[in-house]
Amino acid sequence: MFWKWLEDNFKYRRKCAIVFGRRRRNSVLEVSGSQKITQQQYRALLACIDYLEQHIGVYGLFVTGGSVTHVKRIFDKLKAGCPLLLDYLRSAHAPRECAMAFHQFLSLYQVQVLPQRCIDVVLGDVAGVPKRLIALDVLNLLHEEYDDTRLHFAKRYLQLMRRYTLYGYLRPTEVHAVITPYLVVPKIFRGPDLRTNMQSKSMTLLELFLLAQLLDDPSALSEQLQQACAAYWQSN
Repeated sequence: MFWKWLEDNFKYRRKCAIVFGRRRRNSVLEVSGSQKITQQQYRALLACIDYLEQHIGVYGLFVTGGSVTHVKRIFDKLKAGCPLLLDYLRSAHAPRECAMAFHQFLSLYQVQVLPQRCIDVVLGDVAGVPKRLIALDVLNLLHEEYDDTRLHFAKRYLQLMRRYTLYGYLRPTEVHAVITPYLVVPKIFRGPDLRTNMQSKSMTLLELFLLAQLLDDPSALSEQLQQACAAYWQSN
């Protein structure tokens, strides 16, 4: 099983010529549902990320929603693709509400931050394979599967989660390592949420977040993946 996993996940992979059908390609971001993301909504989502990066240390971010009224107002502006959303967020000073509305929008529209093949790599995890090795492979595959707005949004989202993780809220030895990634990564993984299964996936997500800066340097990413793979082969 281990050798098949290596063969399936660490050989040269070409991007698929047909990606998820023509209907979904009409959406600016990849979605698993029927609703499409417009350019205006995409820019509004990026405005949310810009704002959340500036307020990453706010207590309760992605966990508590704050004012229900503000959450709904921000969500409606996201849905409408409001070009002045960032100005509104700055004037309203509502980081927790922004995080909750952002989460709700991604969930409702079923935005797929990672392409399906990246998700399949994580779901194909086998005992004994280092989480860092899996995370590096996912990031490397992301460059092959996504381009343009999809790749840019995945980078911004994962790097936002990296800032969130490095701020200190997520710790591998705490219960938040099991719970929090599922609050901030909506509907990426399917299947039964058994505690051991959740913990394994959460640790892979944490590695994915921590390594997200490598998305800006594909050469360094490829080099680290090759080194991690070679080291694991030698140790086994």
